[in-house]
Amino acid sequence: MTEKTTVPWLSAAMAAAILAGLWIASRGNYLLFHTVTEMFSVLVSGGIFVIAWNARRFPTSPYLLFIGIAHLCVGGVDLLHTMAYKGMGVFPGNGPNLPTQLWITARYLQSISLLMAPLLIGRTFRPAATLAAYLVVTATLIASIFGGIFPPCFEEGVGLTPFKIGSEYFISLTFLAALAFLRRKREFFDRRIVNILSAAIVLMAMAELAFTIYVDVYGLSNLVGHLLKVAAVFLIYKGTVETSLTRPYDLLFRELKESEEKFAKAFHTAPTMMVITSLAEGKYLEVNEAFENTLGWRREEVLGRTSREMGIWVDQEQRDQIMGTIEKGEKVLNLEVTLRKKQGETIEGLYSAVGIELDNRKCLLGIVRDVTARRRAEREVKLLNAELTQRAKKLEDTNCELEATVEQLEAVNQEMEAANKELEAFSYTVSHDLRSPLTNINGAAQVIQELFGRGLDPQCRRLVDIIHRETLRMNRLIDTLLRFAHISRGELSPETVDLSALAKEVAGELQAREPQRQASFAIAGNLTTHGDPRLMRIILDNLLGNAWKYTGTQEEAHIEFGAIQGGKPVFFLRDNGVGFDMADAHRLFVPFERLDSGAAFRGEGIGLATVARIVQRHGGRIWAEGEKGKGATFYFSL
Repeated sequence: MTEKTTVPWLSAAMAAAILAGLWIASRGNYLLFHTVTEMFSVLVSGGIFVIAWNARRFPTSPYLLFIGIAHLCVGGVDLLHTMAYKGMGVFPGNGPNLPTQLWITARYLQSISLLMAPLLIGRTFRPAATLAAYLVVTATLIASIFGGIFPPCFEEGVGLTPFKIGSEYFISLTFLAALAFLRRKREFFDRRIVNILSAAIVLMAMAELAFTIYVDVYGLSNLVGHLLKVAAVFLIYKGTVETSLTRPYDLLFRELKESEEKFAKAFHTAPTMMVITSLAEGKYLEVNEAFENTLGWRREEVLGRTSREMGIWVDQEQRDQIMGTIEKGEKVLNLEVTLRKKQGETIEGLYSAVGIELDNRKCLLGIVRDVTARRRAEREVKLLNAELTQRAKKLEDTNCELEATVEQLEAVNQEMEAANKELEAFSYTVSHDLRSPLTNINGAAQVIQELFGRGLDPQCRRLVDIIHRETLRMNRLIDTLLRFAHISRGELSPETVDLSALAKEVAGELQAREPQRQASFAIAGNLTTHGDPRLMRIILDNLLGNAWKYTGTQEEAHIEFGAIQGGKPVFFLRDNGVGFDMADAHRLFVPFERLDSGAAFRGEGIGLATVARIVQRHGGRIWAEGEKGKGATFYFSL
């Protein structure tokens, strides 16, 4: 049997022998049994405190140090309880109530301390201040007992008081809660220590339950409770001794191992490249996953080789300077470096390094943050800024040109205003000064016809008729010019216009003038636009009148008005008249230009030019398609 299996059996045998000896002593002299068991508990509690307090310089758990401080006070109250026990005669005149009160006080201190201890795991506390606080609390409780303030716990001839029984149940529940807290924090202890302390707490809870049913201080339940308490205190002592003296560095080594595992996990899973190299040879001792993923080298390919061998550093002199800096005990922070991947591509990084010591060996811990994407973005932003600067300069130049253009436009506008004034003066001259001679000529021709018409020879009468007709024609041309000029200058008053209704109205007027003609109109419904209604009427008057005129030679005229729907509607007017040659289409909308369509079609050549000017003023366009002898189609959009 090995030493590891012998020790637990030997401890168990010693504990069994002690409990058996105590039980035999109780059969002969219960007071002796009680004194021995309680003094054992007092000495063990004192030992727990001494061991835990003197081991506080070692890496022991704060849980055990806190329990040791608490057991100093618990042992002190248990000592008073032993001296106050029935038959000891240390406190004359006091019955069984005093030791029972001291017992409850000690158990309150012990259970609450075991409940609070797990909360200190992983934290630091001030042992001296904690000890002082415990001494003050314990002294206050003892003073309340001897001062008659503490509630009674035992009445002679009656037994335990409700306060005593309720306290025992409460203390038992507190022990169980302390057990649950301890089990929750078990990863901070060796498993064997956790089991020992758990067994001690369970035995303390069982002891308290045994003390709830006794009616005599020398009774069986009292005996069982004291034996369970001895076993529990012994287990607490054993756990404390093993942790603080026998194996004081187990906790430290376990924490170091856990820390090492955490560091290794953090090292390998860090999102930035991390490497450890030896300072003397510059060989890679360890690399993390980010290094592998970024540079493309597997860990097995790198370890034991230098960066010079693998060509990872583009600037090897920079690498040598870094090694020299670390050897001097200095650090490197955020140095811009360029590294080469296994495939030959390069990356840009910010390199930081510090010297460390591993296994008595000077090493370098290097960290590289890949900033390739960021640097590329910065360069792109720089280029964009340069382009924006150039564009801003061009825009500034364009603004200067625009300002010059605006100045030119203002000058042109002033010239146009002057021209408009001249045009208005010309219109006045045409309408007044030019009409007056024409009226006089026309009047003179009419007088000659009326007074001397019969006496004139036919040739002379014909010439007077020509003079009369031409003055009337000249007057009509002047009216046409004035209307055209007014259309070009007048203010627009746009609104929604029903073109279908206007077209039907114009068509009705045309048919009323020549009811004898065989003509049909096809006018689509719901054709609307946004424009000046007066000018829209002029458009339809001219287009429909034009179609009506040039279909006059047809036996059956057909005129259609509709629209091609799309993003912006395009209106059209189609007829089956004489049409025109597309080679002459550019002349259709020029003022006073008339295509050769025969003497039967009279006009001044201003109607389509007027339509084109109105369409242009509405921001639209007009065009025509036709074929000689097969009709024409006029399109316009606004």
